[in-house]
Amino acid sequence: MSDGLDRVLRRVEKPARYTGGEWNARRKDPAAVRARVALAFPDVYEIGMSYLGQKILYAILNNRPHIQAERVFAPWPDCEAELRARDLPLFSLETATPLGRFDIVGFSLLYELNATNILTMLDLGRIPLLAANRTGNHPLVIAGGPSAFNPEPVADFFDLFLIGDGEEAFPEIVERLIELKGAAQDRGRILKDLAGIPGVYVPSLYETYRPDRSRLLAVKAGPGEPSRIKKRIVRSFRESYFPEDIVVPNIKAVFDRVAVEAARGCPHKCRFCQATTLYHPFRVKSRAFILNTMKKSLRATGYEDASLTALSLSDYPGLDGLIKKAMAELEPDKISLSLSSLRPKGVSTEIVRSILTVRKTGLTLVPEAGTERLRRVINKHLDDADIFEAARSAFRHGWRLLKLYFMIGLPTERDEDLVAIVDLVKALVEEGRSILHSPPRFNLSVSSFIPKPHTPFQWQAMDGPETLLEKQAFLKDRLKRFRFIDFKDHPVEKSVLEAVLSRGDRAVSRLLRAAWENGARFDGWKDRFQARCWEQAFMSSGIEKGDYLGALDRDALLPWDHIDTGVRKEFLQGELDRAMAEERTPSCLERTCADCRGCDLPAFLDRSSEEGEAGDREEPFPRLGRDSAQPLRYRLFYSKGGRARFMSHLDLINVLQRIFRRAGLSVAMSEGFHPKMIVSFLPALPLGMEAKKDCLELKSRTALSAQETIVRLNASAPEGVRFLELRLLADSEPPLSRAVHSMVYSLNLDRPEAEEAVRTACARKEIPDGSFADRLSALIRRFLEDKGGESGLQIRMSGPPRILVLIIPQGPGKAPRPQDVVFELLNLEDQVYDMAREEVRFLPVLPAAPRGETAKLTRSPTLSPSFQGGDEKGGSGSTLTKPRPSGRGVEGLTEILDSGIKGQRLGERPSPGRGKDND
Repeated sequence: MSDGLDRVLRRVEKPARYTGGEWNARRKDPAAVRARVALAFPDVYEIGMSYLGQKILYAILNNRPHIQAERVFAPWPDCEAELRARDLPLFSLETATPLGRFDIVGFSLLYELNATNILTMLDLGRIPLLAANRTGNHPLVIAGGPSAFNPEPVADFFDLFLIGDGEEAFPEIVERLIELKGAAQDRGRILKDLAGIPGVYVPSLYETYRPDRSRLLAVKAGPGEPSRIKKRIVRSFRESYFPEDIVVPNIKAVFDRVAVEAARGCPHKCRFCQATTLYHPFRVKSRAFILNTMKKSLRATGYEDASLTALSLSDYPGLDGLIKKAMAELEPDKISLSLSSLRPKGVSTEIVRSILTVRKTGLTLVPEAGTERLRRVINKHLDDADIFEAARSAFRHGWRLLKLYFMIGLPTERDEDLVAIVDLVKALVEEGRSILHSPPRFNLSVSSFIPKPHTPFQWQAMDGPETLLEKQAFLKDRLKRFRFIDFKDHPVEKSVLEAVLSRGDRAVSRLLRAAWENGARFDGWKDRFQARCWEQAFMSSGIEKGDYLGALDRDALLPWDHIDTGVRKEFLQGELDRAMAEERTPSCLERTCADCRGCDLPAFLDRSSEEGEAGDREEPFPRLGRDSAQPLRYRLFYSKGGRARFMSHLDLINVLQRIFRRAGLSVAMSEGFHPKMIVSFLPALPLGMEAKKDCLELKSRTALSAQETIVRLNASAPEGVRFLELRLLADSEPPLSRAVHSMVYSLNLDRPEAEEAVRTACARKEIPDGSFADRLSALIRRFLEDKGGESGLQIRMSGPPRILVLIIPQGPGKAPRPQDVVFELLNLEDQVYDMAREEVRFLPVLPAAPRGETAKLTRSPTLSPSFQGGDEKGGSGSTLTKPRPSGRGVEGLTEILDSGIKGQRLGERPSPGRGKDND
């Protein structure tokens, strides 16, 4: 890690977003590969690391020895500011390579309001924003994902788009680029050649024009180019590749678990839903494939949670049986299973019982509309009876919190539809009260309808901002007396902007760039959205909102009509007619026709999930040690340095527990709905401080071999975490919270700012001239005298190199923070990145009390000199030991720390009268 990057990480909110070094991350020698691909996600690390698409492409590309795929995420504004201030480029996580040095930068476009982050990443990566300004020295900038199905609003910024599934198409693009670059062709010829790959759209080869009956720009093909770009579809989906050894984040991601895709697409035809068309046709994975993938991924990652994902998981054939088999595998290891996107009809009693086996996960009901009439309009196959049955099942099994999703502004919506939302919520409250004997809690989310491309409602107008605000206010007012309902609405100005970007033409590129130059960043985040930036951009770019929010002519060409989803436009128009007539359309599971022409292949019509052979049951985690008749307590010592020092304490806890699972270390679990490992930790280290020898305590019903355990743990640890020692504790030894006597910290003084701070502090205290060591010694003595002799605090210097050593007792009350002591002594701020916790020192172990007596272990605020770690003459904790000429630096602290009291080594039992030296 370069010094410049290290300085950036010291000044940002969550530095672990940018360090890499996670478990299962792939790094290759750049000289050994023929193509380098940056998988770019235009949002923060925690969101990007939850996206399955990036996980799949990362594994597929890296499985080819001659291709290196690395990850890069949008930097939060604090990191962007630091990079700009230090003139540093945006870089990848794996090798810290600047973005502009890759062959391909591939963006995942999931959400229209991430668009300004794309420009930030290109600019920080030192890549020209406009594709027209790039040369052969710049990477190809590619985009894919659901928002790429209307590529026009961002077309000026991308060299090409991949439309549809990427598992087969993206590697094909990379391999073809390798061939073309080998032939030394110019950029224009390369793009034209790549345009021949099915699913690839190169905007520079197409012209825009304003067709008849339209306010918006449409697209026509240049000479020799196809008029429509047909999306790519993975046809053999049942056993298609899915990664098992996924990267495990060092900080908590939004969806921090093993997620296995059970199905792709949705058989229902909800008329507002874009995903129904984009991911059509509905395809399923085989049951055996899902179970094997889940088990192998849990072994490879150490996650404590798994999930099944799909747009409509309820429609997976034989879902009850799949969940029952999965829980039989997961329950012994206390691994929970969560399910995404369950329709109320899919919440069977069997499913509820199964997912409650380990821990209670979230349950979401999505009525969308308050009346059955409006649900017929949007083709939501759901009636009130289904909603109440699902809620009753949840309440009967102990759920006290449900999530409800509704939409306002839907086509043909009336006042009575809004009243019905209020009535439905009230009725669900009473239903829960009657079962739970107290009011249930609801997270009620209300979003605004946005007419999306490639849907039957793409021609419809969107409600104006004033109308949407009135509807939100109506619902809030009617439900405000229910304090146990958490009402969450979506800012109307953001919904309006999303509609403009969703239905935009190529002219919208001007709007995006203007807003970005005005400071727009992370527009999808409620607390980051700046409406002022966008209002100014609308004015300066000449873009009229009304052109994109109003009704569109059904017979006009639309900006996205050159993108072929496989669903005919005539079918969408017919669905719009049926919506206005309040008629429902059967789901794909209820018929075998090919009206929409999305399922014209027999393979797509076969949606069974045949059992297959799942193989013998394999334990998710191979076990360490052998069973013990009684619980055993262990003290485990480890270090945390390098990249790992940028992890917070809570993130470190998660990382350590996943290491235990990967290594097969069985730890005792708590009881109840949310079982957790029973592990005790030391007081949290400040973010950025190194730990040379920290420790934790755990309980296990396994007799462990110290050597084997340490080897297995280190083989399962990410960069920066290293395990040092395992000790078995005697029954008489106190728990970690009562066993610690003091902690030893060090600060590197061999730095210009530290030397200057010492000189300034000595001058302020009028310390006479002399050597650095003598003046610092006098300064410390005066400081400790001012603090009083009761604290037991010791400060000393060691070297060379010059190290300030702090020994801080951990008696009753709150111990001072080492960085605060340094600030008081030297007026040095933000020193935690140059400090380390060297070791933990323990109180002596007392012999076990005779039967019938109680052993007492007491501490007082002032400890005896021998426990305080005085010098060889037994001096008090307020003395300074001058450096000895050992030349060992921090490693030579043995002279100072030799009175530390250490715990038992593995296999030893305390012997009466051994005194303070237990090792």
